[in-house]
Amino acid sequence: MRRIVAALFMVSALVAAAHDISPAPGCRAPERPPDQDDVERWNGFVDAVDAYRACINEFIASNHAAASHHRSAANAATETWNTFVRSSLNVPQDYPWPPPEAAP
Repeated sequence: MRRIVAALFMVSALVAAAHDISPAPGCRAPERPPDQDDVERWNGFVDAVDAYRACINEFIASNHAAASHHRSAANAATETWNTFVRSSLNVPQDYPWPPPEAAP
């Protein structure tokens, strides 16, 4: 019984590790100064907004690039599978699946 519980624990740990938590941007939003604040503080705020936008855009671009890489890998794996099926299982590309129902 202990072995079964240990095996289940190990499998659940592997499954949990298989799904990474989605990354969050490490960008920090600037705080808006009060409306009556001086011009220098507002200029600093505008600069901070620009830096925040650049940080968010960099995060977005890197995640889009990663998604594109994963999509390409998935497409390549699909093509590998399809090639295997056509060459090793002797299944033509236009194989009717599901098969037409038998006529009575």
